[in-house]
Amino acid sequence: MATANACTTWVTDTSHGVTVTRSVDWGTPLGGIAHLVPKGSQLTSPEFTQYAQSAKWTSRYQVMNIEEYESFHGAAVSAINLDTGMSANGQYMEDSQPFLKQHQDSGAPAVALAQLTSYITGNYANVAEVKQALEQGEFQIAWAGGLAGGEHGVHFSVQDKDNNTLLIQLDEGGEQKLYHNQDDLRSMVNAPLQQYHREYVAGLEMDKPETLTKMSAHISSKERNARLLFLSNNAKLDNSEASWAQTEGKVLGLFDRAVLVPQDIIDPDNGDTYATWVSYVYNFEQASFKFRNHDTYNDVRIDLNELKDAQQPLCADLVEQSNAGYQYAQWSSCELELATH
Repeated sequence: MATANACTTWVTDTSHGVTVTRSVDWGTPLGGIAHLVPKGSQLTSPEFTQYAQSAKWTSRYQVMNIEEYESFHGAAVSAINLDTGMSANGQYMEDSQPFLKQHQDSGAPAVALAQLTSYITGNYANVAEVKQALEQGEFQIAWAGGLAGGEHGVHFSVQDKDNNTLLIQLDEGGEQKLYHNQDDLRSMVNAPLQQYHREYVAGLEMDKPETLTKMSAHISSKERNARLLFLSNNAKLDNSEASWAQTEGKVLGLFDRAVLVPQDIIDPDNGDTYATWVSYVYNFEQASFKFRNHDTYNDVRIDLNELKDAQQPLCADLVEQSNAGYQYAQWSSCELELATH
């Protein structure tokens, strides 16, 4: 199936601090395992034929991954630095696929695509540190190293509690591009590459309410990005009198209206469907994380503060627990939680 148009991440600054909302979309049902990686954990990337040196690291920070096992072999699609308030998200970018083999080994330690979000949040405190590390070659992304048993184009975003953002993409010639702290980086979708999203959005009058009547209901990433930028451009999330619950509700209403993909709806451009199976919203200042299972519309929460002092790896199957009716995630050993995946 065509997979270029799956998933969305939205970053918005609110009266309760920076809030990140993420959807995970695909043609078949997806899961969501929350995995606590304690500070001090020793980790390594696999060996690559394309890169001489694989990364090995000891996590400097307490990290929570969201891992996907149904289709992506445990890839950490999102990760949160619980100590400093920074996260990283990985999504499909099919238009980068032709450039994977063009990426050249710099000699720096290479981090696997499936581990990159966890590596970034485990080693760096904020967006500025990540950007500097990439620019100075402290590590390299193993773009050509494969993901989930195949060659897949992907891209990554990083966001921190001070509303700094970084988008990392692989472009023509195997060139890695960094986009930093530009207003439209609050929305991250999929193909096309960022410069072509900007060309499309530039033709829309984002400050005029009537523009919404001209927008397509298409489920493609190009249209989802335009709708999300328009709605977030015209919404007010700085009401100091609104509670966090009210603010979270408003954020989710905007996000769902702009980007959620119902089951069975076909993309006419490619004849495929990529429904939203799970989504989550988290806030660094509130230490709040809400996971939504869109197959059943059940949800389960995580109090991120409760994980900050844990010294052993812990896991929770959030899809299973949301369906079981738990209000808050129940943690157990990762061996037990992952036994059926």
